[in-house]
Amino acid sequence: MPNWLYFSLSALAVALLTLIIWVWNRGTQRRRFNKTFPLNADPYWKPEHACFLAAIEKAYALPFGWAKRLPHQSTPMGLYLILYPEHCIYDDCENEHFLHALRFHLKLKMPKEPLTETFETLATAWLEAETCTP
Repeated sequence: MPNWLYFSLSALAVALLTLIIWVWNRGTQRRRFNKTFPLNADPYWKPEHACFLAAIEKAYALPFGWAKRLPHQSTPMGLYLILYPEHCIYDDCENEHFLHALRFHLKLKMPKEPLTETFETLATAWLEAETCTP
């Protein structure tokens, strides 16, 4: 087999394998989220929670409306561990984005350990603040 053919087939095989891995990994967070949280919304979430839920969706890169599926007793760290199990080594700093949104909105009323607080507690603190800025 000529060298150029061997090189071309090797490059094609690597490109194909890379594409397969990329496609598989692209949907893993969506599959884990859908497997963990039911398709119906948690009845706790009301229209006044819209800005808080939008901040969650923005921070964790969730599609519009998916934050309503989160149980109000779950925590930001619990959501993070659903999206990125312990064996994952890559993330987009979702917790940092969420903490930034909380700090910006809650100012001095920040809970001591916000990532382990329930979404219900954080939503209540969010509603007590004056403005709606996700």
